[in-house]
Amino acid sequence: MFKVEIFLIGIAVIYVLGKQEGKACSADKKDTCDPCGITGKWVNELGSVVEITCKLDSPDRNSTGEIIGKYNSAVGAAKDYYPLSGRFTIPDQDPKNCIVGFVVAWNNEAYGNSDSATSFTGTYYKDTDKIYTFWILTRYKKYTDMWENSNIGNNVFTRIPIN
Repeated sequence: MFKVEIFLIGIAVIYVLGKQEGKACSADKKDTCDPCGITGKWVNELGSVVEITCKLDSPDRNSTGEIIGKYNSAVGAAKDYYPLSGRFTIPDQDPKNCIVGFVVAWNNEAYGNSDSATSFTGTYYKDTDKIYTFWILTRYKKYTDMWENSNIGNNVFTRIPIN
């Protein structure tokens, strides 16, 4: 019986610590585990899908943190999901919104290395529940052809409702 109690206490401690690690939220969002408001699945106007999770750096720094996730592009020869990582910050002047930046290196097991990466930067507005981004896609080119290595554009991501 004693071993079972210790095991259950250990599981409870792991569960509580796991729930708290990176999940502590700012004072106005303490009941949520989504400090930046964008954790979830999103689609842009081209049909590309992004899945994002936000994690605060620490409870002491309750307005900035890490973005991790995956991206499935509906354009080009992309297949499967590509990992993404980035950062967010919650503006002091409007804490319901969020400034975001994340990068996708176009290299995965399904397709291999496409010698390119895309950086997205933008703002999540809670009132519209959309993420408005600008992006820069950079492809590897030799130094003499560097003038043609980047494309710039924008996307609006809309949340995909959970069924």
